[in-house]
Amino acid sequence: AVKEIVTVKEAAAFLRKHPATIRHWIEAKILRARKLSIGKNGIYAIARSDLLELMVSGTIEQKLKEKKKKKSPGVKTAQVQMPI
Repeated sequence: AVKEIVTVKEAAAFLRKHPATIRHWIEAKILRARKLSIGKNGIYAIARSDLLELMVSGTIEQKLKEKKKKKSPGVKTAQVQMPI
């Protein structure tokens, strides 16, 4: 039987990302997860369907762009040429 719930470590291995990246996505609301009060700090439980949806939809990059836009609306950075 396929396991319906995965841990941060399992999600990281599946997506070939570092567990800290998965936690960041959860905290940034890019990846849905539920915090369970287990152990000292608790653990995140991630539905396999949410993980697959995120993977196939390509929404990781899109959601990261949206988050950056919300942080600095209308602010443009100037590019500076450095002499070589």
